[in-house]
Amino acid sequence: MWMAVLGLILLLSVASAINQARKGRWYTAGGILFPTLGIDLMVFGAVERQSLLLFRLGIVLAVVGFGMEFMAYWRTRASGAERDA
Repeated sequence: MWMAVLGLILLLSVASAINQARKGRWYTAGGILFPTLGIDLMVFGAVERQSLLLFRLGIVLAVVGFGMEFMAYWRTRASGAERDA
């Protein structure tokens, strides 16, 4: 049951990331997709397979995704400041 929920969340995040990528917002797309994929890998690796490698890979993907989300925020923030000036 919980795997179906994680699969649904992953499917929705992929759809949202594709929508953002079509608009040219690549950092936002990565910021949506990578943390979701990382959390799915962490849960699947730790609970289902009890694999430390999958768990660590999920942590890395989540951290990369949050970094991409920060870059998207920073780029949006910087371009907004230039428009005001």
